Amino acid sequence: MFVDYYSILETTIDASPEEVKKAYRRMALRWHPDRNPGVDTLARMQAVNEAHLILGDPEARARYDIEYRRYHRFKASREAEQEK
Repeated sequence: MFVDYYSILETTIDASPEEVKKAYRRMALRWHPDRNPGVDTLARMQAVNEAHLILGDPEARARYDIEYRRYHRFKASREAEQEK
């Protein structure tokens, strides 16, 4: 299953490295367990951290972007086939 790290960080594929970092910080503060007592945020926080690891590393991000575009092309073609 494809994981959309851009949607996890609520940013876009054309975001700069600084924008990705800001998005990570915003989401980390939003989903941090200390800021959400009584709410199980572990899975969400792990996803935020994983997204930052991939999108924060230029080489990993370049590889991810290739797969991201490939997935969205595939998804669009499947939706077009279903509309027929």
